[in-house]
Amino acid sequence: MIFDHRVRHLHAAFKFLRKEFLKNKIVFSLVGVLLLAVVVELSLLGGSSIKSGDFTVLAHTTVTKCSSSKYKPTCYDDEIPKLMGQISMEDAFQVTRLIQDEDPSYRYCHVLGHKLAARETAVDPDKWQDVIKRCPSGLCSNGCIHGAFQERFRKEVLTDEEIEVLKPQFENVCENRSGFNPTGLEKASCYHALGHLFMYVTGADIRKSVSLCKEMTVKPENDYSQLCFDGSFMQIFQPLEPDDFALIVGKEVDKKHVKAFCDDYAGKQKGSCWSESWPLFREELYKPENLINHCNYLSEKQERGRCFNALLYVYTAQMGFNQDKVFDYCSAMPSKYSGNCFAQASSRLIETDYRNGPSAVALCEKGAMYDVDNLCFKELLKYSTFNFHQGSEAFKSFCAVMPVPWNEKCFSGNRQQSELKRTAE
Repeated sequence: MIFDHRVRHLHAAFKFLRKEFLKNKIVFSLVGVLLLAVVVELSLLGGSSIKSGDFTVLAHTTVTKCSSSKYKPTCYDDEIPKLMGQISMEDAFQVTRLIQDEDPSYRYCHVLGHKLAARETAVDPDKWQDVIKRCPSGLCSNGCIHGAFQERFRKEVLTDEEIEVLKPQFENVCENRSGFNPTGLEKASCYHALGHLFMYVTGADIRKSVSLCKEMTVKPENDYSQLCFDGSFMQIFQPLEPDDFALIVGKEVDKKHVKAFCDDYAGKQKGSCWSESWPLFREELYKPENLINHCNYLSEKQERGRCFNALLYVYTAQMGFNQDKVFDYCSAMPSKYSGNCFAQASSRLIETDYRNGPSAVALCEKGAMYDVDNLCFKELLKYSTFNFHQGSEAFKSFCAVMPVPWNEKCFSGNRQQSELKRTAE
């Protein structure tokens, strides 16, 4: 609704003007005029709205506008946030879905998720946690959650004392709370975003950020620290916005020095550092054997496996989620890797967009001859209760597209979890 969206902005302006009036009554006349303008604007807005049916028009107009762009995803990333002058953040995501339906080339919209949430958070930065609650599930690779963190803290380097005051927020922002019941995927994305946040508030002090990750993300039932490490190291190797580049000036790590840089860490921290350094080897890793060799640099077996999974996630997106390209890539791997290659690529499809369930299943079926242990379908089973709330409509829709006998296992989530546990043992 245009009315709801603009009222939030005008309400923020009203509060600001009232505060100024109370501070300095000499400016009463000026503030009074401005307050009157706000009231008039509110009265004129009454009843003005954009109906959901009109979103199709907005989507088509945006597709047309970007049709001549050299790289259309960048055009969409720039144009869709401009619509928030007319519609809410939630509505902007709905328009995004319609654009993706009309133009399948725009399957990856993580950067857009950043921008939409950042724009919404900028209206009232103190409500950044509320923006996180409103982020959509299963769209734009959960970029919305990242954007709320980014906008709230990207321009603030805090003292140790200020960080100490905020620790209770950092410690609990990703956990269940009123109005926020995250899936496993949403919670993981949130803890990853914390790693980025810690880099903002510490002025890109990687060691201090890693220390905060260890302190803030280890819970009694789960250890999310490595997801947080990923976010911190990613900030060094993959800056996106001008502020991100400014943050790491003088702290950049190039290809020549990356091994020495990552070797300064151990265990999970080293694993995160090495995995997130992939942009330095972007072109080389398009060859399957190079991706395997890259991860084999890590001495710990668990970290090698995690590196492989992480880079398959990356390169599935780098290949534009094109199933033919993914098939060629995974089938070219040695047999001990190919099944898991298909598994990670298929799970990335549904992580990116919940509507990709049929595509994820199709990729598993296409790669079946290279996946004798059915790792692909087993991975989709695991993600059926990680990406979705069990019993939700999204969960049911996903399970319904799974072939027999996997759909039965998918619907019976408890039995599926016990079977996976026995397999792991």
